[in-house]
Amino acid sequence: MWGQIYCLTLGRFKETTMTSLTFTDFRKNMANSFDRVDAGEHVFINRGSKKMYAIIAVSDDDLAITPALAAKMEQARREYREGKALKFESASAAQKWMDEL
Repeated sequence: MWGQIYCLTLGRFKETTMTSLTFTDFRKNMANSFDRVDAGEHVFINRGSKKMYAIIAVSDDDLAITPALAAKMEQARREYREGKALKFESASAAQKWMDEL
């Protein structure tokens, strides 16, 4: 199914095109679905009644580690080795800490 919807983006309504289709329809219309993503539309694939997947375009820049990112990663490693990082025993402990912020 193709159509116009309103999306809430950072507290504002913005008209955008969103595509939501079944997996079977996606298989029949793959090229069209990819063309829509390339044009900036949001494409979602429903698989069954409880699963949804989004198609996103990925460029070479999205896969590369830039010098700035490499520097941030090295800084994070250094801070971890120096004991300047938060450490949690479990995911629930980390979640509790974030909830208290």
